[in-house]
Amino acid sequence: MVSLAAGCGSSDDASSGDTLTLYSGQHEDFAKALASSFESATGTKVEVRAGKDSEMVGQIVEEGDRSKADLILTEEPGPMASLDKQGLLSPVAKDVLALPDQRFVPSTGNWLPVAARARVMFFNPTKIAEDKLPSSILDLTKPEWKGRFAYAPSGAFKSTTAYLINTIGKDKTLEWLKGIKANGVNEQKNGKVRDSVEAGQHEFGLSNHYYWYILAKEKGGEDKLTSRVHYLNNDDAGALMLASGVATLKSSKNQEKAAEFVKWMAAADGGQKVVASETPQIPMVAGVTSAYGLPALDSLTFPKFDQASLDNVDAANDLLKQAGIV
Repeated sequence: MVSLAAGCGSSDDASSGDTLTLYSGQHEDFAKALASSFESATGTKVEVRAGKDSEMVGQIVEEGDRSKADLILTEEPGPMASLDKQGLLSPVAKDVLALPDQRFVPSTGNWLPVAARARVMFFNPTKIAEDKLPSSILDLTKPEWKGRFAYAPSGAFKSTTAYLINTIGKDKTLEWLKGIKANGVNEQKNGKVRDSVEAGQHEFGLSNHYYWYILAKEKGGEDKLTSRVHYLNNDDAGALMLASGVATLKSSKNQEKAAEFVKWMAAADGGQKVVASETPQIPMVAGVTSAYGLPALDSLTFPKFDQASLDNVDAANDLLKQAGIV
């Protein structure tokens, strides 16, 4: 369900043009923190409407030119790329696109990467040694891995599916998905993957890095956990780095102010500072250090690809359904 983050600007303010309206697929607390910090820095209020990426994108498409949204903030690149493919986003200024890590800037130039999420393996060292983990998620369909790992059909898993469609084709991707279903345990949610690996119910699980760091902070430190995070550090699909993004909608009547927000999101002392302090996502600008102790982008190896290419989310969803995963 879509929720309205009150306290970041009223509906009356939004309709007057003095407030920006942000549709956010990110966690609501993080979006609120961005809105509050931007208001403190510029005096411009931001009203946040929060929900899942798919809900926000669907609402924007349904509303069309009547959309109340000035800006869209997503967790995953696919939903953003889908809006971009439909011609619904305004171009981002070139000087702003020059600020984040260039490996994540979409070829279209119509949205700004603001944070990164790494695909990783959570593993329980009491069940499996780190050097015994598979080096490729494509190997997980082999008999030796049956019943030993968990996964969840999250947005990032769908992004992985979209990436595989683009790199190995639909037929091989569908075959892989069927193998994953046969060999793995579908825990439905990334948090459950993390918790079940932590509890020793699975040797390892496929997930996004930040779920583990959230738990470590809740428990009082990484040393309080039994499980660990394994970054594949190679060019495998299991090492994908996925960009969260922000963009201005073409339908916005507040193009200039919305563009100011997008530019602020790329600033080391602006939105990137909030990314580093409020969420265990990896900041996109060099020199900004995460408060969660995350590795810097430059220290990791991951596949290089155009984030805009993940606009095939519908095709990915279709394959997940065909495989019986969702």
